[in-house]
Amino acid sequence: MAWNDSVVLIGKVVTEEDDLLQPIFSETKYEILCNKRSLTRSEFYFASQAGLKPSMVLEVHSFEYKNQNYLEFNGKCYKVLKTFDKSPEIIELTCEAIFEEMESTDEQ
Repeated sequence: MAWNDSVVLIGKVVTEEDDLLQPIFSETKYEILCNKRSLTRSEFYFASQAGLKPSMVLEVHSFEYKNQNYLEFNGKCYKVLKTFDKSPEIIELTCEAIFEEMESTDEQ
């Protein structure tokens, strides 16, 4: 595998608590190498049946992925819909573009 692309994984960590002892989250960004893989027709079809809109699949090293829910790839933001352990070293992240959701809420 070439690992030609890079992706920024975006996670949240609790940094402190406020006066009411509620957690205050801080955003963490972590850039790693990845491979972009094509989304197959069957993956797209079955996800659509479940009401999901997958737009791409990325392969990353398992040890670098820490269950982040969001990522940035080529200047666009995505939500991680599901993960799949392809091998002990590689995990696939099926992602949905979230900028489309943001645009549709602005129209209302």
